[in-house]
Amino acid sequence: MKGVISKAFRLALSLARENRVLFGIALILVVAGGLLAVTVLWPAYKSPGSKMYDSSLGYASLMRKLGKDFPVVTADVREREFVRPLLAEGTCSAEPYLVPVIPMSKITSVKVIEGQLVNKGDLLLTLDRVKAEIKLESAKLALSTSQAELKRVQVGSAYVLAQERPDREKINVEAAMARADQMTEKIERYRKAEEKGLISRTALLEVEGEFTNAVQEKELAELFLTMSEKGVEQSRLIAANAVEDAKEAVKHREQELIEHNVYAPVSGVVERVLMREGEYNQDSGKPGFVIAAGLWFEGYFDQSDFTWVENGLQGVAYLESYPGRELAVEVERIVPVVSFNEGGPEINRPLRPRGTGAPEWAATFMVRLKFLDGDKEVKFAPGMTGFVRLESERRSLAVPRESLVSVSAGKALVQVVKDDGGRELRPVTVGHVDGEAAEILAGLELGERVIAEGHWGLQDDDGIEVVSENGWE
Repeated sequence: MKGVISKAFRLALSLARENRVLFGIALILVVAGGLLAVTVLWPAYKSPGSKMYDSSLGYASLMRKLGKDFPVVTADVREREFVRPLLAEGTCSAEPYLVPVIPMSKITSVKVIEGQLVNKGDLLLTLDRVKAEIKLESAKLALSTSQAELKRVQVGSAYVLAQERPDREKINVEAAMARADQMTEKIERYRKAEEKGLISRTALLEVEGEFTNAVQEKELAELFLTMSEKGVEQSRLIAANAVEDAKEAVKHREQELIEHNVYAPVSGVVERVLMREGEYNQDSGKPGFVIAAGLWFEGYFDQSDFTWVENGLQGVAYLESYPGRELAVEVERIVPVVSFNEGGPEINRPLRPRGTGAPEWAATFMVRLKFLDGDKEVKFAPGMTGFVRLESERRSLAVPRESLVSVSAGKALVQVVKDDGGRELRPVTVGHVDGEAAEILAGLELGERVIAEGHWGLQDDDGIEVVSENGWE
């Protein structure tokens, strides 16, 4: 036997000496095949992504037949900063202020033109003041008359106070009381005389009539005095109110006169001039000017960015009118209404922005951003188009993105490693996902461990072997 082996070895050496090139090629092929098997074929055979992995001859079937645990790599659930870039198209917008013209009068001059920059308080228009000045003078005369009437009421000489003069009524009461006393004494004497037969019954009745009239006059005088004392205070109040009313009328006419000059209520650009010199303003309160004021940028963000945008968040705007220039902006207001608007006019056809192949509508919400740059060289105008870029940060629980299974509509599954070495398939709510990690909004606790590698294709009764806990690396 040894001789046969020795002869075979000498024959192989002889062939190698005679065919060195062929032997070298064969050796290279053997080495290359081994390297290919180690570096390519074996990893591909073990990869859950290969078509052969779950077949009857695949790696998973082989491990189950051998009764071995599947090697896995785990990672801990940790807190992490997530940075999400936010993009929005939009336009520059301004608040349109309608400047009313109150007086109905002839327009004498218009001081501005369309496109002119005005400051708050600048004169825009003047109207004819003649009628307003006449009305003001008439109001002043009415005030003077009411003041004089108040003085007459205070001294009691006003003709309307004929029944409200307490001093005169007091005199009448005293006279009526004296007459009543006299008639009382007279009626007593006449009654005694009638009893003695000195006068007739008829004469007594006449005196009793006079006595009744005297008593009546006395009671009426007392009534008129009471009415006069109570009414005089109200008359004085009415006269004083008339004075105050006249004063208010003067203020009203003065304000009307002021309104014959129309001033800019805000600083901005005159967008439209709706009145011309020489025209007559027939409608009180009709707008005479439209001023665009308080310019800002209206950006339309995708609805998926809604929880990331917050007031005070700063970013950069790029306008078509200033190519290459970065303009600092800050979120000033968020309008929590989602509409089918992509930053321009309302769209009327579906888009395919996410590459799904299915028609999708651009569902956006509007954010108002103010410009922070104080560069006077930059001049803004309503209607300028562009886009803004923001970056929003928040700290949340995170897992390696490879640990997610079956991600759909913000939901996913993860394999959670339990303390006893087992595992649990748990549903989680997923937020932002970047190139390294996935944000977990619900379903996991800080410090728990999940399988980051090796979990694809695992069945419920498969065992696992943790070969590494560095799933984040």
